[in-house]
Amino acid sequence: MSTETLKQKFYGWRMIAGANLVDFFSAGLAFYAYAVFFGFIQEEFSASRFLVSLTVSITILAAGIYSPLLGYILDKFPIKKVLTIGALIFGLGFILLSITQTFFQFLLVYGVVIALGMVIFGNLSTSKLIANWFNEKIGTALGYASIGLSFSGVIIPPIAVFLISNFTWRGAYLVFGSFVLIVCSISAYKFFIDKPEDIGQFPDGVEGDLLADKISSANVLSFKDILSNSIFWILTIIFTLQLSANLGVYTHIPIFSQDLGYSPLQASWIYSVAAFHAAMGKIVFGRLLDNLGARRTILISLFFHGLGIGILIFATNLIMLLLAVMVMGLGLGGTIPLMNSTFAIAFGNANFGKARGLVGPFMVPMQITAAPLSGWLYDTYGNYSLAFSINVVLCVIAGIVVLFLHLPDRK
Repeated sequence: MSTETLKQKFYGWRMIAGANLVDFFSAGLAFYAYAVFFGFIQEEFSASRFLVSLTVSITILAAGIYSPLLGYILDKFPIKKVLTIGALIFGLGFILLSITQTFFQFLLVYGVVIALGMVIFGNLSTSKLIANWFNEKIGTALGYASIGLSFSGVIIPPIAVFLISNFTWRGAYLVFGSFVLIVCSISAYKFFIDKPEDIGQFPDGVEGDLLADKISSANVLSFKDILSNSIFWILTIIFTLQLSANLGVYTHIPIFSQDLGYSPLQASWIYSVAAFHAAMGKIVFGRLLDNLGARRTILISLFFHGLGIGILIFATNLIMLLLAVMVMGLGLGGTIPLMNSTFAIAFGNANFGKARGLVGPFMVPMQITAAPLSGWLYDTYGNYSLAFSINVVLCVIAGIVVLFLHLPDRK
């Protein structure tokens, strides 16, 4: 295809579609599906809910270690090649899971191989890609680009239930791994275009001054420069608190639903309702960011997130349970696009990968305790009331920190 033909159609929206597919499989298979596998893994290895929840924490810990290096790599090397390598590692990890014989082996594979593949073939890479293609519409673009993160929670859990029912949990992981290893790796290499100037286009699809863009992007910051910026720490605190509140509740929704008397299949559909509303939240909050600004948009997101968890504490029937996951999912949906957008605004496209990757290790200490803490509190008290209440408080504290956030003018 000639360059002239490519200029007739802005390819940024195609990159958004591709980013959604990457995030769909990355988040869907590593996290949303794991909530369905939770009970089967617990039974297979005779492990407590605390230990099975620990898998999520180990994965987050490993991801936090990998993220700064990946962020640096994304600012230096072609994104399409990075995504391809990530898909190969990710797919291999699921195949290895299918043959593990002890919970320690399962935990090791998840924490080393799955976590590495998920980070490379995941939202950090796709967010860098979208930041290359959009500028003024960054909030809307990243909102649309992360819909796949949540829609995977609508579609993947029922698929996981079906595969486990017909092929056991080991067979399900083998199917997932083979698909990612073959289909996703080939598609990533052939589909993606790193940045608009590679094909003679411009960010947002609006022709601009390439020289000015190059001058603007030439201000490359060091790790020290980023760490000395107060905005980095404010954003880190806000989203660490909100993501921890998510992990402390979201992973336990299917098993919480089963505690209320619903079957694994019914629980997976309740989980899907939460994910569907999170997908809607990504669209809503991405657009709100471009219209209301970061502070007010983040506060609205935190309000709905905390309110939903609060309702969940008192849920005793299906109506309350669905209302809780719908409200919580809507607020939660804004987290990832808002985090990516605010980092892009604060540090610019040239430093986005480095800054966004650097935040990972600082989120880890709190995030790795979220899911197992909820599991431990359940094992101790026989219910999730205290666990979920703690996560409401985290949303409130995050809202207070938002008041100190002042981002640079995008114009």
